[in-house]
Amino acid sequence: MKTDLTPELADSFDAPWREPQRAWLARIAVRTLDRIVIVPVADIVRIDAEDNYVRIHADRPYLHRETLAGLCARLDPAHFLRVHRSHAINIERVRELKPLSHGEYRIVLSDGGAITSARSYRVKVQAALGLAHGLR
Repeated sequence: MKTDLTPELADSFDAPWREPQRAWLARIAVRTLDRIVIVPVADIVRIDAEDNYVRIHADRPYLHRETLAGLCARLDPAHFLRVHRSHAINIERVRELKPLSHGEYRIVLSDGGAITSARSYRVKVQAALGLAHGLR
């Protein structure tokens, strides 16, 4: 059946079923003992899982009550990458990679910290960091 709907009108029919445009976090409100600290997402170097909490490494480490999976779902994947079941990194803060055995990488970050990626994340690490053929 052919319809004579204009593209604009056809789009209006689809609108209620479309997934809304996602707004990525720009800042995270982290509760400490006596205050709430606003941490800009751009300042985050890495995030480590600690049970139902995450340790956010920015100008200093912050403990935040949220799972790593939950927080990563709200961060822009163009800037943040999960590299291990317990670690996510800010791609902009990667200083160097050292290939290890079995498809793992030692990732050195701008704050001098280093983490090891899991081999199951190898393809994602290579794609996000522009390693077309990977490092062996």
